[in-house]
Amino acid sequence: MSDAIETVLRDGGLPPLAARAATEMSREAMVVAIACSICMGLSFAPVFMGTFPLFLEPVSNEFHWSAAIFPQAMLISGLTGALSGPAVGRLIDTMGVRRVLLPGLIAWAATLVGMSFLNGSVVTLYLVSALMGPLAATCGPVALAKVISGWFDRSRGIALSAVLGGSVAIFTAILLVLARVLIVDLGWRGTYLTFAGMIVLIALPVSFLFLREAPDVAPPDMMGMPGPVGVDVKPMAAFRSRPFWTVMAASTLICASASGVASHFIPWGVELGISGGTATFALTLYSLVGPISALIAGAAADRLPRPGLLAVVFAVPLLGFLAMLTSQEWAIVVGFALLGAGFAAVAGLLPFFTSRYFGLANASTIFGVAVGLTTLSLGVGPVVLGLLRDTWGSYASGIPVVVGALLLAVLLTATLPRYPNR
Repeated sequence: MSDAIETVLRDGGLPPLAARAATEMSREAMVVAIACSICMGLSFAPVFMGTFPLFLEPVSNEFHWSAAIFPQAMLISGLTGALSGPAVGRLIDTMGVRRVLLPGLIAWAATLVGMSFLNGSVVTLYLVSALMGPLAATCGPVALAKVISGWFDRSRGIALSAVLGGSVAIFTAILLVLARVLIVDLGWRGTYLTFAGMIVLIALPVSFLFLREAPDVAPPDMMGMPGPVGVDVKPMAAFRSRPFWTVMAASTLICASASGVASHFIPWGVELGISGGTATFALTLYSLVGPISALIAGAAADRLPRPGLLAVVFAVPLLGFLAMLTSQEWAIVVGFALLGAGFAAVAGLLPFFTSRYFGLANASTIFGVAVGLTTLSLGVGPVVLGLLRDTWGSYASGIPVVVGALLLAVLLTATLPRYPNR
């Protein structure tokens, strides 16, 4: 059936909207989505950040580092990745995804090789970490979101959530098990080398053979094809628009609040009177519900006629946090899980919003800026909550701030204008 669809598309037998829907059902679109999932599964978030807790102790012990030194690798790489996001996005929009992503995979793998050669020098750690952020960004969500958005229109929300959210959760779980075994057998250096080899031997050939932009999204001077159907907004026009800053304000408020509460959850749990075992279970549940909620939110985004209705999704973290303020242990666990579900859903909707409002021609540039702002908000939340705790001596002082931020995010989302006509 997919071959017949592709023949009709090639011969121009369907109108544009019907052709786009048929493309989403094609075998090629499914293959591209799977290739993007594999590439995303071997990207920075699952491979480095996801497995980092298993490397912390062996690396720190070997170099006699304090517990605060090696974690700076995540901070530095995350910061440089966020700052380079707009430039990487512009490069992808100008040159095309494959011309940036394929060499980017090799460069990203090379930084993991660099990690395996750490010699106890903090300067070397900082240098490798600083390079890791922008190099990993060339083959991460900024590039893959544009590919998926090009192939999927009517089901774009659920496709983006599955690739950018679901694959990360699945691969993180697999890599954690693998890393635990490899560190015992090969040591932490050998494990980083193995991860680098997986990127080169799995992600690179899969991306080379199967990952490509939809014909009407690739740069015209590269493919000889017309530009994307629908509105395509220039980056500076997008950055001056109300929809961009409404989406960013609402998203960063949710991300900062969820990140702050999650980072301080164990000591806050002591104040709330829950046991350490319950707090650990709640943290696990917080992570596990993410992929499911992201898929549900993506499906809702595909079907709701107005973006303002997605305020219901943005209200989930607020409801969860309010439930955490009760004195019941079960309510705190359920509330914290809802906070995690809402956080994952909101983060997964970000590329959907940017592509719907501003088109695909400059999607990577615009999304790169959005990713950078979101990443910074993830770091701001824990700092603000920590400062409030230090100043007032209790996490209760942060409750009005978190509630206010989450409520404002819901109100902002409700004011989102309709998407441009396509």
